[in-house]
Amino acid sequence: SPGSSLPCLTAVPLAGGVAALSMNQPSVVVGRRGGSATVSCTASASVSYIHWYLHQEGSAPKRILMLDMSRFYVQRYGGFRADKITAKKGKDSYSCDLMLLKLEKSDEGVYYCAAWESTAQPY
Repeated sequence: SPGSSLPCLTAVPLAGGVAALSMNQPSVVVGRRGGSATVSCTASASVSYIHWYLHQEGSAPKRILMLDMSRFYVQRYGGFRADKITAKKGKDSYSCDLMLLKLEKSDEGVYYCAAWESTAQPY
């Protein structure tokens, strides 16, 4: 039925800022409305910052979160709150998990992770 469709979150890796760095993510993550979903991202080398972007149909990609891998500090953008999105570092300096909470249909989109050696927006 129209009201019961599940959010489908697509994850696409985006590498930049570090020479020869590659980023790996699962291609599709599906979550249940009202539930949560985790999108993981693993870099091929140790990185200082991982930035997350959301691209939804009809609009430009937007940065939604930045994780400082050394201080475990999370910066959110676009009005997102801690009870909606958060991120945590993996067991090493290579991986990161983005957690999307209280899933809604409006959370559908393509989620990109990117690694930069600065907190600055690369473009």
